[in-house]
Amino acid sequence: MKSLASITDKDIETIKMALNDSISDMNTELKQELSPEKKNGLVNYKASYSRVFDKLKQSGSIYALTETELDIVASGLIDAIELVEDNLTEDLSDEDKEEFMGYKNDCQKLVDLLSL
Repeated sequence: MKSLASITDKDIETIKMALNDSISDMNTELKQELSPEKKNGLVNYKASYSRVFDKLKQSGSIYALTETELDIVASGLIDAIELVEDNLTEDLSDEDKEEFMGYKNDCQKLVDLLSL
C-alpha cells in the first residue's frame, strides 16, 4: 500500500474496529480513580475518537477525514496494537492468537500507510 486510494472497505472496517476497541478501553479506564487532569484528557480523546468513528460509519470513506482526523485514526490504530499486545496471553487458543495477530498486522499496515 502506498496511498490512501489503496485503502479498502476491509481496511475501513479494521479502522472502525480499532477506534471502537480504543473507545471501549477508555470507557474502562474512566471507571477507575483518576486525577481530574487525566480524566479530562481521556474524555477529550474519547470524544475525538468517537467523532472520527461516527464520521467513518456515515461515509465509509477515508477521504471524508481531515488531516487531524487521520492523525486520530493512526493513534487509534496504535492503541489497538497495544491492546492486542497486552491481551495476547498464553491461555488463548492458537486460533485466537492467529486472529489477534492478523488484526494487529492489519492495524500496523494501516499505521505504516498513514505515516507516509
